[in-house]
Amino acid sequence: MMRVLVVAVALVVSACAEVGFLTTAQPASAQGTRMIEGRIVSLQGNQVMLNNGTMVTIPRDVAQPTEIDQGDTIRLNYEVRNGQNVATSLQMMDRAGGLRPR
Repeated sequence: MMRVLVVAVALVVSACAEVGFLTTAQPASAQGTRMIEGRIVSLQGNQVMLNNGTMVTIPRDVAQPTEIDQGDTIRLNYEVRNGQNVATSLQMMDRAGGLRPR
């Protein structure tokens, strides 16, 4: 009886360890890329605030600060990194041709 109990506990511990490994091994993309659309109400450096209050950092490889203006309507995909929303792509919604040429 004791041997069966020890084997059962070992199987449960093993299964829990595998589940923990699977959840921590997921890539960032599996954790959730999100999409949002809104009008820029505040722009400071590479940080924008949309009309719904969402703050997003826009890295220079996504868009240069000179390419976006307050009042622009944008659609962007972003990921949460270290508690901050970081854009992975950006599309201008109210300009023909998307971003301004650099």
